[in-house]
Amino acid sequence: MGRERTREGKYLLLYPACCIALLLGIWGCTHFPENWKGEGRLARAWTLFAKEKYGASLRETKEVLRIYPRTLGDLALFQMGLIYAHPKNPDQDYQRSLKRFQKVIKDFPQSKFKNQAEVWVLFIREIMDKEKEIGELRQEGSHLGKALGKEEQKVRKLESQVEKLKDQLLRLKEIDLGIEEKRGQQE
Repeated sequence: MGRERTREGKYLLLYPACCIALLLGIWGCTHFPENWKGEGRLARAWTLFAKEKYGASLRETKEVLRIYPRTLGDLALFQMGLIYAHPKNPDQDYQRSLKRFQKVIKDFPQSKFKNQAEVWVLFIREIMDKEKEIGELRQEGSHLGKALGKEEQKVRKLESQVEKLKDQLLRLKEIDLGIEEKRGQQE
């Protein structure tokens, strides 16, 4: 009815399968160090950010985004959003910050930074709305003469709200830095 397999024939498919697994393992190990380099550069960018060297931090983060857009793109964009939004950054730009956070949400829907980016979008929009309102009130106040005193009170109140929101942004930044430090220590 059939002949019994010889010992050599039993393992005929095992040898190629082991070779393929070994090659895949070696190939995978050669790609991990590339991500490590990118993560190291992002860590260096965080250090620069913490030292208030915003321009250097932004350049380093942009370079990581350019080199590793798929693997580290979400983190790089998130960090860029934080840099642009930081109240102490002399080149602060809420519009650019907002775009970076929105890009994290849109392009990386499975990212662990998506929820944080959504919160930042809400805060930045609120700040931008308040600043726009302040600008409008200031312009309106210049045309109103006697009513200027009342408008200035509104402006001061809005400025106070903006300052409170900026303080919240600083606290969120500190929380984010703390979370990243804890993640770094755990890894």
